[in-house]
Amino acid sequence: MTTRPSVGATGRGWFAERLARHVTPTTVVLAVVVAGAVLRSLRLQHLGDFDFDEVAAVWYARSLPLDIVAAIAEAPFEHPPLYYIALHYWASWFGEQEPIVRWLSVPFGVLLIPATYQLARMYLRPWPAVFAAAVVAASPMLIFFSREARMYAAAALFGTLALWLFERAMRHGRRRDWTWLALTIVVGAYVDYIAALALVAMNLTLPWHFSRRRGRVLAFVAVQLVCVAIALPWVLLARGIQDSLPAFGTGELGLNLVRDVAASAWLDVFVGDASVRGGGRAGAYVAGVLAALVLVGAAWAVVRRSAGLVLAKLVAVLGFLAVLLVFNKDYQARYLLPAIPALAILAAASLGLAPRRTWVVAPVAAVLLVGLAGPVYASRAYFDDYRRGDYRSITSTIENLARPLRPGRDQGKFRDAVVLAGPWQGWYWRHYFPDFLDKVDVWFLPDEVPPAVTAREVNKKLERAANNHRRLWVVLAGLEQADPEGHVAAWLTSQWQARSEVYRNGVLQLYMTNVLDLVNRRGRVLLDRDFQIDQIQYTGTRADQGPREAGDGVRFSVFLRAQHPLDYDLRLRIWLRTPSGVIYAKELYAQDRQLRRTSEWQPGDAHQLRTALWVPAEAEPGSYQAFIAFLRPDDRPLTAVGELSGIVHPGVDYVWLGPVDIAPPSVPLANEAELRAALGGPIR
Repeated sequence: MTTRPSVGATGRGWFAERLARHVTPTTVVLAVVVAGAVLRSLRLQHLGDFDFDEVAAVWYARSLPLDIVAAIAEAPFEHPPLYYIALHYWASWFGEQEPIVRWLSVPFGVLLIPATYQLARMYLRPWPAVFAAAVVAASPMLIFFSREARMYAAAALFGTLALWLFERAMRHGRRRDWTWLALTIVVGAYVDYIAALALVAMNLTLPWHFSRRRGRVLAFVAVQLVCVAIALPWVLLARGIQDSLPAFGTGELGLNLVRDVAASAWLDVFVGDASVRGGGRAGAYVAGVLAALVLVGAAWAVVRRSAGLVLAKLVAVLGFLAVLLVFNKDYQARYLLPAIPALAILAAASLGLAPRRTWVVAPVAAVLLVGLAGPVYASRAYFDDYRRGDYRSITSTIENLARPLRPGRDQGKFRDAVVLAGPWQGWYWRHYFPDFLDKVDVWFLPDEVPPAVTAREVNKKLERAANNHRRLWVVLAGLEQADPEGHVAAWLTSQWQARSEVYRNGVLQLYMTNVLDLVNRRGRVLLDRDFQIDQIQYTGTRADQGPREAGDGVRFSVFLRAQHPLDYDLRLRIWLRTPSGVIYAKELYAQDRQLRRTSEWQPGDAHQLRTALWVPAEAEPGSYQAFIAFLRPDDRPLTAVGELSGIVHPGVDYVWLGPVDIAPPSVPLANEAELRAALGGPIR
């Protein structure tokens, strides 16, 4: 008797057959590539200003190709010229706007996805290889650098392609594979030195090939010689490489450094570096799952003696990171970028070990979900409100709030000056404030890096700037290279800081210099039994001086001494009260010009504390009242008892100094609230 299948069974079989026909590894890889392209283009136009490396790339790219080669060759720690030359033509055709320039990196990041799949297929079955491609598509760090106006995404692509072509050439020995391998190595090396790590990995695997494929090993050696011959002119031309060599050995590759780098690196490669990933435990959980998959895959590769090239690539990347640390380069997540495709392949290899049984479908699906959706979830803030840079906000703040010389006032002092303390800020500055000479004077510290700035250079330039300008806008960026000894910060303690704001691309501060318009309050005021005030100077009302204008700083100098050894650090709270009761205030620690706080002071030694309080341009005019309070660590004020210039303080919680006249700005200045709403403000 013949049994006929039911209609339901027939329908399910037909659906399964159709699904298997259309949902193939190839179609899924195409879908993964599309998803990766979407992630790399999402909100690209909202990433904000260039960061320093990006603006440097744009400025190099403005030159003609031969000029680019000449400039790059002289720059220490600089990259090869091919990316800059490509960017030159890209920007010439499409423009220099931030999103347009960043779009050049997107195709490289997208192409890395199928390149990883092809490399994975050399060792794995189709579906695990699809998972490896998906890990690359969802990698927060690869997404980040596929949206940056730099060469790192292109270097990762050429490095992965070189590994795939090497495997093809060693297995098949076809001439076209050797030709494409040589071309890929040369182009990758001229894009970025990090692409050459693939060549290191290939050489590490040669002993395993030599016994079985001696002829192909010799062919590869010949390919290398050709590549070296093509790359040699650049190596000889690039004096920047030679100038960088003395830095070798200046870093200390100790156990503590290795531990600190490892603690960050395992999160960086799986869920993105700290600037991308959000807080909470999600990132650690996701990174833990992926790291476990990689360890299982690495054990499989060792036992099966497969994917040795992938393991060698990881060894090469770690060796490269160690060399950079020996060169005293600070750890950056991008140094591990070439390792991510290799890690994705090892993670996929572990999934390929799962048995094909129904009961393992659910846990495997859960791992797939964590491995693919987890990194995107952990870095979700990057796709929401993340901004790459904000130097335009710095320059716009200065441009809209800087003051020219006021007629009849500040005699001997010129218009505002800007001090750019940090390497290569000139590129930033000229890019986002091209007509700055019409508004401010600019001082560079140092003129070139390396070497780092010296105390003599800082004192000479800043003393001259202080003598010539009533206000100094100071932009601090990259001081670890420019001023590792802190000479700029030490000099600035002698001035009156009115503003200090932290941006992504630097710190913007405003200092008032020495102008003889202060009101002196002399006398003796005791603050409980801990401190004595001998004098306070401030920009108060004087008959021989006009009012202080809004959009400026009110200066305060406090002459203070400790009565006995102290075990706490005193804080000052300074405020101005407007006629309508609005308060403008700031708090700061009491510290001398050597940046020592009160717990380090010697009893009886006199210290002068200088600061300034900013009054925004939109502040109401009128007669303000100035106050200072002195606070313990628990915020309780010290009681003031004594007299300053006839003003008696009979046991009060603050020191009243007197009036400060504020007038509207005599020059057009921007409303700061509107300025920040339009361009964004500091991050703190």
